Amino acid sequence: MELLPNSQPTITQEALLYRIANRIRHSLELKEILDTTVAEVRAYLETDRVKVYQFSSDGSGVVIAESIQENRLPSLLGLHFPADDIPLYARELFVRARQRSIVDITTCSIGLSPLLSSDTGQPIDEKEIRYRPVDPCHIEYLTAMEVKSSVVVPIVLEAQQTAKNHPSSLRSTAQLWGLLVSHHSESRNVTQQELVFIQGVVDQVEIAITHSMLLNLARSQVQIEANINRITSLLYASQRVVWAAALEEVVKTFNGAGGRLYLFSYENQPVELYLSGSQPEPLNKELDRVIEENLLWQNFLSSVIETNADQTGYKPWSVEWMRTIYNFNETTKDIATSLNLWAIEDLYREPLFRTLAPFFQSTKIRSLLIIPLNHGNQIVGCLTIFRQEIDIEILWAGWNNPDARQLTPRQSFQVWRQQKIGQTQAWTEEEIKYAQTLSERISATVKQYRLYQQIQAFTTTLEQQVQERTEQQQILFNIVAKIRESLDLNTIFNKTAFEVRNFLNADRVGVFCFEPNSGFNQGEFVSEDVLPKFPSALVAKVNDHCFGEQFAVEYHKGRIQVVADINNDGLKDCHIAVLSQFQIKAQIIVPLMKGTQLWGLLCIHQCDQTRNWQDIEIQFLKQIATQLGIAIEQADLLAQTKYQARQLANALQDLQATQSKLIQTEKMSSLGQLVAGIAHEINNPVNFIHGNLTHVEEYVHNLLKFISILQTKFSQPRAEILELAAELDLDFIIQDLPKTLYSMKIGTERITEIVLSLRNFSRLDQADLKAVDIHEGIDSTLLILEHRLKIKSNVPKIQLIKEYGNLPNVECYAGLLNQVIMNILSNAIDALEQRDIELFSAHVTRTKLQFLENANTIWIRTKTLDCGRVAIHIKDNGIGIAEEVQKNIFNPFFTTKPVGKGTGLGLSISYQIITETHQGELKCVSKLEEGTEFIIEIPIQQNFN
Repeated sequence: MELLPNSQPTITQEALLYRIANRIRHSLELKEILDTTVAEVRAYLETDRVKVYQFSSDGSGVVIAESIQENRLPSLLGLHFPADDIPLYARELFVRARQRSIVDITTCSIGLSPLLSSDTGQPIDEKEIRYRPVDPCHIEYLTAMEVKSSVVVPIVLEAQQTAKNHPSSLRSTAQLWGLLVSHHSESRNVTQQELVFIQGVVDQVEIAITHSMLLNLARSQVQIEANINRITSLLYASQRVVWAAALEEVVKTFNGAGGRLYLFSYENQPVELYLSGSQPEPLNKELDRVIEENLLWQNFLSSVIETNADQTGYKPWSVEWMRTIYNFNETTKDIATSLNLWAIEDLYREPLFRTLAPFFQSTKIRSLLIIPLNHGNQIVGCLTIFRQEIDIEILWAGWNNPDARQLTPRQSFQVWRQQKIGQTQAWTEEEIKYAQTLSERISATVKQYRLYQQIQAFTTTLEQQVQERTEQQQILFNIVAKIRESLDLNTIFNKTAFEVRNFLNADRVGVFCFEPNSGFNQGEFVSEDVLPKFPSALVAKVNDHCFGEQFAVEYHKGRIQVVADINNDGLKDCHIAVLSQFQIKAQIIVPLMKGTQLWGLLCIHQCDQTRNWQDIEIQFLKQIATQLGIAIEQADLLAQTKYQARQLANALQDLQATQSKLIQTEKMSSLGQLVAGIAHEINNPVNFIHGNLTHVEEYVHNLLKFISILQTKFSQPRAEILELAAELDLDFIIQDLPKTLYSMKIGTERITEIVLSLRNFSRLDQADLKAVDIHEGIDSTLLILEHRLKIKSNVPKIQLIKEYGNLPNVECYAGLLNQVIMNILSNAIDALEQRDIELFSAHVTRTKLQFLENANTIWIRTKTLDCGRVAIHIKDNGIGIAEEVQKNIFNPFFTTKPVGKGTGLGLSISYQIITETHQGELKCVSKLEEGTEFIIEIPIQQNFN
């Protein structure tokens, strides 16, 4: 059969291809798409049959769509074909090269037309068809079906689109989904355009199949979500879960034949079992043992919460672990085992299930899905889904077709009808993931259900206890309320001991605390309430190694010791001896836990006689101990919080102090360098001027003496000299010049004193610890502040009174001490200026006016103390400092001055300089409307040892 040019116009083919593509895109149902496709292609090619052949997972195939021309060929729709009908090498070429084949029985030739290179997978430009003789078996195969001409085009999908796995022999990125086949009962030439047209249709079909797969996947997901929502609604419809209805719905969503929901016992709640549909026989009818109680089943469920693997690399009693231990088959990690489920496709072929298989023989159950229900690290139950075996009938080509023309092709097939009895229904990956989601939902519901049952049971018991012991419950509530009133442990323990002893009518109730690292052998009572006639346990240290050896481990587990008679309850002699010290004859000991650690004991002692303790009394004490444990944890947390808060506050304060000290130190260092630099620069010219004034004074004196002699000797000078003398006012110059020179001399001396004061204040030459004259530093500081002491506009002069004592040289850091004196004097001047502002205020009272009218005064007094110290008192008659403010004046960043005038660092740094650097004291004494006095005391000699 030759490939000839198509006689039909190209536009007709393109229009038809567009129409087919458009019809494909307007449908989402794959069957409708394929039926439309084969009909359109057959009508266009005018052949006898066009079919779509889909491959199965085992390599066989089935015809899923077909169009036949007037019954010219028999129908193959729905019939299966063996895998060896299409050899593996042909399948590989279909995928690798997208190879199309054209067979003509008349010429016994087959034409091969690849789209891709089989080596590189890239498109090829070659359009020619390579012909070769067709295999005889192929000719016989087609002849038997009365086919003389065929065209086969592969339908190949990308694996990424379909999420399928493929044999390693095929390209990893592609999947051979099926074939588009055209059959004709007569010899027929196939044109290039027809082949291009068929390929175009196949390309559209591939897209449609991919979309259909994605649609089916989306529909499956939607259905799963709908199932989950429906089951969740059943689970949460009410607090009392209708488990039977929920189980039936779950089984239905899996298309199962039956199912079981086994709920483990919880606290005092019994095992619950719910059944739906087909069920296996019980393990033991007489003992009512069910399959979930089988050891294999129980161990598998326990493996879900097991975290550590053994030497095999698997968690003990997991499916992989059991297969490895029993040397069955090679273990594989599938999605079921990774999600801690056990999907059994055939229970009779599962070696691990051999002991359980006999209990299923009376049923048609063949497949199981065992779903553990775990909440956190606790197994709460198990959900099991059953599927029955099914019978499958496969019709091979020609079966059940009365067409006589199929008699011949039947001879080419050995099997026409295949009956598969007792087949399993495999669990899909989607079903396993769905089961995992259901497991999480049902597990949470089971936990809530059990808690609800527990609460209901507790409520019922509590109601009974309230009815029987109304007074006891009221006292319990009162004790709990008093415990919660305070966070102080001593208060809590004392109140609890008092209330418990009075309620139980016991002789002694105490709280015992273990000493850390004592091995629970040593401790002491930290609280106690005891009748006066019995000895107190608070004063005694308890050292009981018998207790640590015998009871500590049990108390860690929450055990309560109830002793009705210490001499008849199996206690060791050493322990009885310790108890006898406190005259104890009967006792209850309840552990006090701080979290998971044994903190101490709640001890109830009966000392006058033995006592049989009641269960309700023991339960009462357990509740009290629980509340005390909570109080201990809260108090510990509070102590930690306070400690951390103190640490943070101290760290912040240290940081602020360090920051302020660094800032002030840098400022003072810069100021000292600036002052020293200015003093140095001024000192040189002033010394020059002051030194030359002596010579100038001598020269002027000589000149005036010379002028006086001239005036005496020449009483009648010439007229020009008299005019010049009158013009210069010689008499005034003679009188004023000496005065001017004297003023200049006084001025330079004053400048020299100021320079000296600046140098003394900066003390750059005394940065280290040295013995200095304190008065000299005070005077230099006053000289610097002299401009603030003088009269200003509307501000009177500040009177300064100095009362210096006889001080020795004091060992100190002179620059830092001057800084302190400067800060205190500056604050005193600020206070006096504020006093003047209030003096002119219109709202000042008469009493305060009398105080304000006193002259602004600063007193500076120094003296030597008997304790080897010197004191510097700096007092002002300013407005004073309020008592509540005085508490904070030495705190960093605290200031009462307006924004921009004060930083709050001066007095804080001064306090550190005096107390820390000089080991002295800085005190403030002040009263409102009386003024403020700062007292500096520092040692004459420093001792830092």
